[in-house]
Amino acid sequence: MAKEKRKADGRDKELREYYDRSSALAADGPLQPLKVSFPRPRRLVALRLEEDTVSAIKHIAARKGLNYSTLMRMWLTERLVRERR
Repeated sequence: MAKEKRKADGRDKELREYYDRSSALAADGPLQPLKVSFPRPRRLVALRLEEDTVSAIKHIAARKGLNYSTLMRMWLTERLVRERR
């Protein structure tokens, strides 16, 4: 599928001119390395739950505006924190 070309407007010209006269290398002094953190990789775990349990979790998750697997992960994490105390 071909991308639609959008019309250039005045903002495009402004941006082009800004980047033509600006440079990250013109910063005051040498650039400092940034600390970047990446989310820990997740492992897929299969659970066998009763259908009514899954339905109830999906209903609660929808009410909270979450995906049901996200809600279950949150619940498990909260419980794990409590158990570790």
